[in-house]
Amino acid sequence: MKKAALLLALMASMASTKGVESQLKPIPFEDQTPDGLLKARAEMSFRRLQEPYFQWDNVSRVNFGPFPGDALGRTINGLTLLSQALHQPEPASLKEIMRRVPTLANPDGYLGPKLPESRANEDTMAGHNGYTYGLMEYALWTKDPAAKESLRRMVANLFVPARAAIAGYRETSASKVDWHLSGGDVGQFFTTLDGMTRAYALVPLPEFQATIETAIERYRKLDLVGLSAQTHAMLSAATGILRWYDMHRRHEDLAFAEALYKNYRALAMTETFENYNWFKKPSWTEACGVIDSFILTVNLWRLTGRADYLEDAHLILFNGLLPGQLHNGGFGTGPCVGHATGACRTKPHSEAAFCCSMRGGEGLARAIQYSYFQDMETVVLPFYSNGTATLRFAEGTCKVRQETGYPHKGQARLEVLESQVNKEKPWRFFVPSWAVKDSFEIHVNGKKVESRLADSFAEIEVPLVAGTVVEVAFQQERGPRPAVQAEMSKGATRYFDGPLLLGSATENAGEPLVPILDLLAVGGRGGEPYVYFPKQKSQPAVNAGTAGKAGNLASGAQVFQRDMAADKVPGEVGKLFGALKHDRALAIIGCIWSKPQKVRQVILQWPESGAMPKPEEIALRWSDAGGLQTAAQPGIIGNGRQWVYTLGSASEGITVDNLVLAGKSTEGIPAGLAAPEIEIIGQP
Repeated sequence: MKKAALLLALMASMASTKGVESQLKPIPFEDQTPDGLLKARAEMSFRRLQEPYFQWDNVSRVNFGPFPGDALGRTINGLTLLSQALHQPEPASLKEIMRRVPTLANPDGYLGPKLPESRANEDTMAGHNGYTYGLMEYALWTKDPAAKESLRRMVANLFVPARAAIAGYRETSASKVDWHLSGGDVGQFFTTLDGMTRAYALVPLPEFQATIETAIERYRKLDLVGLSAQTHAMLSAATGILRWYDMHRRHEDLAFAEALYKNYRALAMTETFENYNWFKKPSWTEACGVIDSFILTVNLWRLTGRADYLEDAHLILFNGLLPGQLHNGGFGTGPCVGHATGACRTKPHSEAAFCCSMRGGEGLARAIQYSYFQDMETVVLPFYSNGTATLRFAEGTCKVRQETGYPHKGQARLEVLESQVNKEKPWRFFVPSWAVKDSFEIHVNGKKVESRLADSFAEIEVPLVAGTVVEVAFQQERGPRPAVQAEMSKGATRYFDGPLLLGSATENAGEPLVPILDLLAVGGRGGEPYVYFPKQKSQPAVNAGTAGKAGNLASGAQVFQRDMAADKVPGEVGKLFGALKHDRALAIIGCIWSKPQKVRQVILQWPESGAMPKPEEIALRWSDAGGLQTAAQPGIIGNGRQWVYTLGSASEGITVDNLVLAGKSTEGIPAGLAAPEIEIIGQP
């Protein structure tokens, strides 16, 4: 057995089983009315997902070639969940999508061309993950029989027939299945465990159960770290595996989900609680993975009772998920911050409208949903957030309004507005580790009450009589804490105020430090704040140099783009088309440096608007001491508009004087071509 697989098995054997019989559930969307921060953010996302990009005429074509159904399904899912969380009627754009999407289905009921009998096409299968959970959430909300029938046909004709192929995914024996694998996103197929386990609730066929359990068993055998697997896919898979445990109580599934998250946190979580896009390849962080990690950690806490998972959920929400929302309400990709990149600063993300913006809708809807949980007669507050909730008991209902200063202040006030219960019920309030010792207090109607502290929750009996006021208050620790990956970042620390990671927009990291949430997110000042400080006060200035060396090498180059105005082309670029023999007529983008650079990867992001060439029609060439070299074909990831070229070995890279991306012929450059964004990664 490989070392990584052995480690995973060991961690699985040690996984916690505490609290596994808990009946704790979040209260329904219809019983919560959000206010404050989460409401404002959800409304921005809801508006964004109804803008022209997400209307049928456009979104029905986004991703449809390489990943049929992905963008459509994510849009259905985001609008469905946000509509419920915000108590809004079904948007007209969603109705239009649901009316017309059946016209895209093939005779077997899934999207895109019919696959071979094995269904062994990773792109198509992974693309249907979003479509599957979008249909499921829509059918669950609207009770639409057409949506449920579409889901049933897709299960029967796409997922169930793939069982044998799933068992042979990346099998190396002579009898291996001939899979069409995704380019750079290893393990992307297993995102489908999220969609499939959701769909099983509405389509509980025995043969579908067998397919899901085959996928779990095959995933258990993969060396995800050794394969540099995609972490978004891993976190989606872990969420599906945990959901399967919740449905079937197979304890090995809980252990596996815990082990997957432990491996992720140790090796692929950034210092801003975001994700490396791949294990061992920290090229960028993406909101899809961050949202997966938030949902996963909340449910790991729910099913194990372990407060460290819930604390991670708080840290992910306030330092990764919410700061990652853009001013237009969308979500996207940003820089990795941590030891693996040498980057000690962060900055606003770039929108990935084809995937992350819709996934952001679910993240915000779930954050609202997770404000209140109930376990039989007990009310549990794992987060503090503004809004009104209706709580249901055997005796009747009660309505409660909460006002809070969290996460900036350790304070919340709850008032019972109306009640049919008129008796005491147990309430549990989260006491995070960043609450100053002995500072946590609860007052009921102005009088301090003693609470029972267990599993990081303070429990009291609350009289549910109209007019009852419960006030929770605690001081939050402010100061240094160890790095996420402290063993790999000796001596490093970060500065927090409660759950808020603090940054500074100044070169010397002087006071006052400002939360990343307030710097980067909607309404923030933006910029590139420091977020990762060694203990010495002067060190951030040194880190700035380190970050510059490890950042995007394109930022220090003279850059040519084919769509540049003639008076904007840097003079030094003339060298690219002179002695170096590059054909200017075919060039799309070019970089030239004043001295040679060590380059490991070149990452291109083709814009959503504008035509895109075929990778086989394009070449990436560079000069090394005057000799021209050509890169191998790129890995194609995301929605097909992200290309990754690896130069030399992934760790060493190659010395280059310049880089030029060009068409192999004029026919390879389509009309309306827009130059891509370029990121050039050097040695760490």
